[in-house]
Amino acid sequence: MPLKNLLYLLQLEEYDLKRFDDWLGRNPNRIVLEKKGQLNWTSKARLLFVLTNFLNIFTIGKRPDTALKTAVVILLPVDTLLKNLLVWRARRKLKKMTNLTVIGITGSYGKTTTKDALTHILTNKYQTLKTEGNYNTVLGIAKTITKNLRRDHELFIVEMAAYQRGDIKAIAELIKPKIGIITAIGQMHLERFKTPENILKTKIELIESLPEDGIGFLQRELEQQINNLKIKTKIVFFTSKEELFLKIAALFDISNNDALGRIKTMPPTPHRQEIIKTSAGITIIDDTYNSNPAGFLLALELLKNIPAQRRILVTPGIIELGAKQFELNKEAARAAAKIADYIVIVGETNKYALEEGLREELGPNFENKVFWVKDLDKAKPKLSELTTANSAVLLENDLPDHYF
Repeated sequence: MPLKNLLYLLQLEEYDLKRFDDWLGRNPNRIVLEKKGQLNWTSKARLLFVLTNFLNIFTIGKRPDTALKTAVVILLPVDTLLKNLLVWRARRKLKKMTNLTVIGITGSYGKTTTKDALTHILTNKYQTLKTEGNYNTVLGIAKTITKNLRRDHELFIVEMAAYQRGDIKAIAELIKPKIGIITAIGQMHLERFKTPENILKTKIELIESLPEDGIGFLQRELEQQINNLKIKTKIVFFTSKEELFLKIAALFDISNNDALGRIKTMPPTPHRQEIIKTSAGITIIDDTYNSNPAGFLLALELLKNIPAQRRILVTPGIIELGAKQFELNKEAARAAAKIADYIVIVGETNKYALEEGLREELGPNFENKVFWVKDLDKAKPKLSELTTANSAVLLENDLPDHYF
């Protein structure tokens, strides 16, 4: 694979050399092309590119992957130092803002929509900053603090992501949240966490980090699971997103009526069950940001409840589920077969699992209702064939360029 493409793959794997190596082992002779995204030429990427080209001389140009991994190792001390410096600057800035209230949000899914909704509700009364985009790791949050946090900000709403035990704790040690919200616990990133118990323990790190006068908000279904944990802060349970928003609003002296009014005017979060109406009378549910088993079923329920003469699902399935990936994609397919009139499977990653589930549910109707396409671009002509006026189309998940 050419060096630029290797560097793009490494960036997609967040510079994780083990995952980079594993990918190369699973996909010999394949090339990651820049279709949906592009290589981000950060200072780190440029340094790695230059150093790798130099090191590649010693492999006679035949092992750019080895040269790239060596370059990562060589630059690691400098990279770590610069990251630590950025985090130190962010921590120093936060210490000076004694009147700032920090709200931390984590969960297997629903983090971004919760963050956007709370920001929309609270910003009408308070100077509020939220983390943007994928700036939900220690480094990304530190960048937000150093670049965007102002002296007049009163609230800082932070989305907190995790891929392993300790990630949430590390973020909490930086931002010192007063309020912590766990949106949901599910099997997202099960491949990385290995067990559902590890997912729960990692998310609970947020609640465990709260001060005694803080407040933690958890879904009611988690009540039994945290009974044996030593939590020093007050816990408030909620059963719906609206209930959560109203409880948070009340903490900041915003009435239910005002909060509900703000919720009604909240713009949709892009690619998270975003409903788009076309001029041709077709309803599109854009849920392409990511997917997980619970979120997949919720999106199907949304598709089911939209008035339509024809319902169509387009999906590559769900990823990062480890040993359960085949089983959980098969279950999702069986649920989809009960709701969608037509299903378009995208790509190779979960093709066989989805097909097996659909065959079991549809029987002889499988051939007429299920179609496979190589990528999302190839799905467009098929959708043109399948859609009619008053159709509803669910676009469930869209995989990065290193999935096929």
